[in-house]
Amino acid sequence: MENQYTMKRVLALAEKCILLGEEPRPEVIQLNGWHDRIRTTYHLRSKKETDQLLYERMYGSKPKTDTEYLKIRYWRTGKYMPENRKICLLLGQAMELSPAETAFLIQGYYDRSLDVYDSVTIQEENCLRKQKYLREIIDNYLANVSKERLDSLQIPEKRVSVFFRHLYFTDALHYIDSQARAHPDTKIKHITSSRYESELTRQMQLCGEIPRRVFIRHLLILGMPELTLEKLNQQLRFFGYLELNEEHTLAGGERLDWLLIHLLRMYEKLLDKEDPQTCLLWFQKACRTLDEYFKRAGYSKLRFMHFKSLDF
Repeated sequence: MENQYTMKRVLALAEKCILLGEEPRPEVIQLNGWHDRIRTTYHLRSKKETDQLLYERMYGSKPKTDTEYLKIRYWRTGKYMPENRKICLLLGQAMELSPAETAFLIQGYYDRSLDVYDSVTIQEENCLRKQKYLREIIDNYLANVSKERLDSLQIPEKRVSVFFRHLYFTDALHYIDSQARAHPDTKIKHITSSRYESELTRQMQLCGEIPRRVFIRHLLILGMPELTLEKLNQQLRFFGYLELNEEHTLAGGERLDWLLIHLLRMYEKLLDKEDPQTCLLWFQKACRTLDEYFKRAGYSKLRFMHFKSLDF
């Protein structure tokens, strides 16, 4: 009865999360505030004129057609997002944002880490420091894999790090809908998880853009069962992301942060009463419950533990 009641509470979170997603995005409200500041500062007559000025500042010329500057309107209304970090930063420069405001633009509005690294800059001290910490998180994750599970997957205990990708992949399946989870670890061939190898390797090296929602999934899978809301927020800050905030929204207005905060609070209450393994099983079941609900309801962006390679 307790389990059934708890899953009802999880579903109640999902329902409220969807309702909250219909409210205006705070990030878009902030962006419009900056937009209005430019309009007032330069005595422009309308939002349209302001959009045109921002376009000219960003691209160095006037739009060739009246429709080209509409992209600025779409960004400030939340209909679309800038296609990449460079464009997003150009928008910030055009709006004369301060460093703190630019940080909010990237972390809050654009939902990315403050820093991004390429094949050259991953050798810089700042990135190496983050890589070291992520390696510690991965090593702790591997150390927690039971001998029984290693035996079931036919993984030699001394070579566990070689099979990190496969362990991550099979773990991820336990967090999504029951149809995918119907494949037990022993039935999932390494060739299946190998589809995810290049992407996971790149992201574990912190190379390239890693969306915040994706990085949160990494931290959840690698950090359970000891992960808490406070620890997750500390890790997000360390890696340059916005910590979980009930007011934060995804690009489509989804209140994923609100959902995760309340889910983790439920999990922490369970940690006070039960052993970590029991709590992990509960958290996985809660994530599956949410994944199934959002899948049926058509809210794919709220399926925070799902990624394409899991579809097979």
